[in-house]
Amino acid sequence: MKKIFLVSTILFLAQLNVFAQNKLPKNLKQVVMYLDKDCPDSIKVQIKNTHQDSLIFTVYPFAKTKPYKDYRTIFNWTSENGNPKITKYLDKKEIFDHHSEVLLYSFKQYLVNDKIKEKDILNKYIKLQKQLDDKNKIKYITDTINKVYIPKDLEDCFVQINIFWNDSIKAKVRTWEENEFTGKVHLGFGMWLRNNWQLWGGSRLSKYFNNLNIYHPDDMSGIILLSYHRHLNNREIKLEEQIKYYQDYWENSKKTEQKRKIENFSKYKIGNTLEFNYPKGFVSKEQEDNYDNGTCTAKGVITERNKKDFLIKVKIIETCDKKGIVYYDNDGDIIYNPKTKRSSSSQKRIIKKIKRNKEQWFEYKSWEPIE
Repeated sequence: MKKIFLVSTILFLAQLNVFAQNKLPKNLKQVVMYLDKDCPDSIKVQIKNTHQDSLIFTVYPFAKTKPYKDYRTIFNWTSENGNPKITKYLDKKEIFDHHSEVLLYSFKQYLVNDKIKEKDILNKYIKLQKQLDDKNKIKYITDTINKVYIPKDLEDCFVQINIFWNDSIKAKVRTWEENEFTGKVHLGFGMWLRNNWQLWGGSRLSKYFNNLNIYHPDDMSGIILLSYHRHLNNREIKLEEQIKYYQDYWENSKKTEQKRKIENFSKYKIGNTLEFNYPKGFVSKEQEDNYDNGTCTAKGVITERNKKDFLIKVKIIETCDKKGIVYYDNDGDIIYNPKTKRSSSSQKRIIKKIKRNKEQWFEYKSWEPIE
């Protein structure tokens, strides 16, 4: 019996050492094993004695006092560029939110009971996720969010604003010119509308505007306020004209950006020598330090151009590191998953490099022409 216990202990400690080295647990049991070794005793006591609804306030980024606000392990695992193993594991269980809470609750259970029931914990948060998803579905049809009534359309907005403002305020508003009124209230009252009528987070009112092909909350509140001023002064609202104004604005913005790209891209000609901007980072700390000191220059020559996608093919002729330069890094990339209908960061970090005398396609902005 002692031998069995000894072997079990050795295996357990061996597993701990593995996690201590990798710091990338891939399930909840591995999470609590590593945290038990990594987490300071004072923070363990705090987590153990804190109610499950307040666990996120025991560590970074929500804890306000030391040493709790300095403990970042769980945040580092669950942040966008953290531990893809554990976040992917939870995503596969259809737990897309509350990753930090899942890990903290698991660790609390471990501290209290010396073990965890992984299946029970997962089921708890799967149920919570479903409730949250159902709530998000409801927000586009419900008339009240966070105890605030949400208007269903523009006319309903007028009704609500009339309730908010007494006769003296409305009399004052009537005396202002349209531009004066919208300028005065855009940041104050306009911000209240955007936040409380959930024009950012989504509501039946934002859906109403989306159906009119208006998508930016600032545009929505602009239409609400200008229309209310016209309504108050018994003038024609001209809703279609307002919608066209914002649609034209965004269309012209796209055209302006396209024109700017074409003009800039015209400076990149086949045979030109370029200097690299290192937009995706460096192959080594030494390369980064040399670049900061002005002693590291990567150069290339344009061999082909893709005018449609604003791409240039570059042959690398000079680098300051034998490993070459980084031309691709998916760190921070957001990917839409049609199966889950959610956007998330890439699960696996991928970095691609290119060495001297090799060719590769780049966005033209990755390089600067040498005058």
